This record gives sequence, structure tokens and C-alpha cells, in this order.
Amino acid sequence: MDNDLKRLKDLDRRSDKIAHKRDVLLPKWLPIVDDYLKAASQPKGRLNDHPIFAWCVVWLFDVGELGKGIDMAFKAIELGQPMAGAIKRKWPGFVADTVFDWAEQQAELGHSVEPYFSRVFNQVKAQWKLPEPVSSKFYKFAGLQLIRSATGEVTPSHVGDVERLKEADRLLEKAAELYQHAQVKTVRAKIAMRLRAIEAGTG
Repeated sequence: MDNDLKRLKDLDRRSDKIAHKRDVLLPKWLPIVDDYLKAASQPKGRLNDHPIFAWCVVWLFDVGELGKGIDMAFKAIELGQPMAGAIKRKWPGFVADTVFDWAEQQAELGHSVEPYFSRVFNQVKAQWKLPEPVSSKFYKFAGLQLIRSATGEVTPSHVGDVERLKEADRLLEKAAELYQHAQVKTVRAKIAMRLRAIEAGTG
């Protein structure tokens, strides 16, 4: 593994690094991790720290394998596995930031962010004690998703579902409660305007 990490570091281009992780490193090391997880699930299975496990989780996210990456990251948290190498992050923060950045890119293009965003958001809401600005941005994003058009534009004016608008506003309100600089005031005002127009029969 040390030799593989050194070779990976020697690659200059990000695209080459991603290709190497996808085509060489993950096929080489994932079977070892799978064997470890099978052994750990057996009675009296040993749960020693497993640096190969941690690196494979990081690489899965790097190559865009979000489904398996999230599965394995959740397992790493469950088993108390440390983060890979010298990465100074804890698993919840790493997963939250990585999936959020991906979701933002997809949403702006009008692409679906599911099921990956919701899987992580559920953990942010119920389990992970993340810094308030991080939790806030998840609530804000979830609220904006409810009023996002098929082309990725955030606009309440195309939404005719009152409950959908109200839920979006509740999520945005929670974002503001968690972090005062959430910057949701303007969009909440637009939602309120849209709700008034629907109630008046002019929307």
C-alpha cells in the first residue's frame, strides 16, 4: 500500500490520479477490504484498524462511486475505523462535504441528487453532530431543492403545491436557525409571495 500511495502521489494530473484509483487501486485492494468486512461480521470477528479500508472509501468517493462509498463510509463509522492517512477529518465531516459538493454540481445542471443526498442528510439531521454552518447548508439545500426547476433554477413561482412550498420554507427557516449567515431571507420572501398569490387565486 505504501508503494501504491507513493506512485499515486507521483502522478501530476488529477484525471490520471482518478483513472489510476478506478482502474488499478480499487480493483486491487477492495477484495481485501471485502474479506476483512466478512471476517469482522463473524462471531468473535476482529475489528482492528484497517488503513486499506479507509483508503478504499476515500477512493470510491474520488472516482464518483457514491453509492458504495457511502455504504462503506457508514460502515467505517459503525466500526470506528480511523480516517485514511494524514487526512485531518472525521468520517461524518468528510462524507457530508463530499456529497454536498457533488449534489450542488448536479442540482445546478438540473440532475437528480438522489438517493445520495437524502441518505447523508438523514444522518446530518439525526446522528452526526457537525458544525452548525455545515448542518445549515444541508437544510438550505434541501429547501431549495423543493423549489428548483427541471433546469436547475431556484424559483418558487413555478411551484403550485402549497405543502411543498411550506416545507421548503420550514427547511430554510431551520437553516437560518442553525446559522445566522445562511442567506435564506430573500428566497423565503419569494416563497411567502408565492403562497399569497396562490391563496388569492392569482398564482
